[in-house]
Amino acid sequence: LIMKLLFQSQELRRTMALRDAIDRSQCIIEFSGDGLILDANDNFLQSLGYTREQVIGKHHRMFLRPEDHQREDYRRFWDALNQGDFQSGVFRRIDRQGRDIWIRATYNPVLDRAGRVIRIVKLATDITDAVHRNADMAGQVAAINRTQAVIEFTPGGDVLTANENFLTAMGYTLAEIKGQHHRQFMPADERESPE
Repeated sequence: LIMKLLFQSQELRRTMALRDAIDRSQCIIEFSGDGLILDANDNFLQSLGYTREQVIGKHHRMFLRPEDHQREDYRRFWDALNQGDFQSGVFRRIDRQGRDIWIRATYNPVLDRAGRVIRIVKLATDITDAVHRNADMAGQVAAINRTQAVIEFTPGGDVLTANENFLTAMGYTLAEIKGQHHRQFMPADERESPE
């Protein structure tokens, strides 16, 4: 009996250490099956600008724009969680000031011994800065494509794609050049030279 208790004590310490490690690095919030907030860790609260008292007992929809929580897919999202199906992805949420926050998150149903959902634990990482950087880069690429002739090649020199500016300037269609080698754009004497 003493060995069994000792083993259980070690397992409990290991489980608590694991929980502490996750708590230090992730935004964690827990919900009831109907979406009411049961608890939230400091990382979550700091990321969204709330205190624990401001969120406990409130519904998950407080982190969504009204047009988002009124959609049918939001209802289906909670229905799936209540069936025990975890959900993961990148989600737009709003912070206390109403600013968009982007998170990569998993919503994980916790089941009792009978297989019923007793709570839902969300583990999240704030990726707002990365989303803004990606949007900025996409805007720059779009601007380049509007103003420059652009062609993309494989490392071996075969054409992957080209934008309209390139095709118009060179007098080709994409179907004529896609998969062809870069050498087709070179004069014959240069194409055959060692350089």
